[in-house]
Amino acid sequence: MHHHRSIWIIGCVAVVIAVSGCRKNPLHCDGHPDNECDELADAPPIDTPPGCTGDPQCSGSAAVCDLAAATCVQCTSAEATACMGTTPTCGSDDACRACAAHADCPAAACLPDGSCGTDANVAYVDPTGTDNALCTKAMACTKVAKALATGRPFVKFTGTTNEQVAITSQNVTLLADTGAALTRTSNGNILVVDGTSQVEIYDLTVTGASGTGVGLFLPTGNTASLSMHRAQVTNNTGGGISASGGTLTVTQSTISANQGGGISVSGAATFDITNNFIFRNGDQDTGTFGGVDLGIATAGSNRFAFNTVADNRAAINSGGVICNVAALACPNNIVVRNTLAGSANAANAQTSGACTYPTSAVANDASAMAFAHGDSAPFDYHLTSSSAAVDHATTVTTVSVDVDGDARPQGSADDQGADEFKQ
Repeated sequence: MHHHRSIWIIGCVAVVIAVSGCRKNPLHCDGHPDNECDELADAPPIDTPPGCTGDPQCSGSAAVCDLAAATCVQCTSAEATACMGTTPTCGSDDACRACAAHADCPAAACLPDGSCGTDANVAYVDPTGTDNALCTKAMACTKVAKALATGRPFVKFTGTTNEQVAITSQNVTLLADTGAALTRTSNGNILVVDGTSQVEIYDLTVTGASGTGVGLFLPTGNTASLSMHRAQVTNNTGGGISASGGTLTVTQSTISANQGGGISVSGAATFDITNNFIFRNGDQDTGTFGGVDLGIATAGSNRFAFNTVADNRAAINSGGVICNVAALACPNNIVVRNTLAGSANAANAQTSGACTYPTSAVANDASAMAFAHGDSAPFDYHLTSSSAAVDHATTVTTVSVDVDGDARPQGSADDQGADEFKQ
């Protein structure tokens, strides 16, 4: 009898080894009345290592130990410096991400690629700073010309800078705090981009050009490019933007209340104009155009799509869009309630020229567009749920976001104009 009991114990040990994944009652064997292994089939094996207790136990893309959760993560609020490069910010989920605002960065400069700038690559301009040539975060300069002279690839604006700026054969990106502006109290253009310059602008307001001056100017004969993103061009007497040479890109921007007209492209210039609010530009007594004048000769790679052009005015030609680019189709726009010599019903009040506007809303009345606040200040030309523009931009394009960066489409099809209504 004693001999048989020994055999039973040996067999049980063998079964224990085979089911080492069990965490409960490991001495029980298969078939024993109290065996509970089957109830723990999903439990981790008994040799599962404990959670981390320090960073040395973590590696790779999750090299930081969240001590409270004993879990390896990309970063924590206590170790936010683990985030670097184009994902420099630690989110609430303990994952590194791109910066989304200047406040996300220690030196208050969030770059377009999502990384954070420093004094090594950003020159800072602030009218409350000092007139110096260093233009660092701690010692911002007051002159854009001195910031450009540093040769750094980025210039960051704070406050309202009063200065006529010329950028000639220099590559630079202009960044701006919320509400930061570039203006000029003397007559003339505010910002001139010339030569072979490659200039990008993010979030800057350009306002206050007087006389015949425009906000931004690309002169004849240059091979420069000017790209504007989330910019505001407003209240410039001579006009908002004028390009007679080079390449002009305007996206996710607002062009408004420029007496000499909103955007003018002529001569050998080329353009890519998408996702913009262009409203209340021009002059009904003297204006030669209101919202947009595209007067170049050939279609080429030019594009005019997903713009909202409303309530602009002119005395001659067109209050809305003049487009004489041969064979150019301008899809998915809203062009409404623009006036010619005071009338929205006049011939050519909305559009004139050779261009076509497939799946666009072109009308002398804006009521069907159901704008959020299009009839009085503060003007807002975003769409509301009852807008006839919703799901009606059916011409295929490569534009995948709207003026606010929201994905297109939100519904069954894209929406006409700059705004994609969020369902």
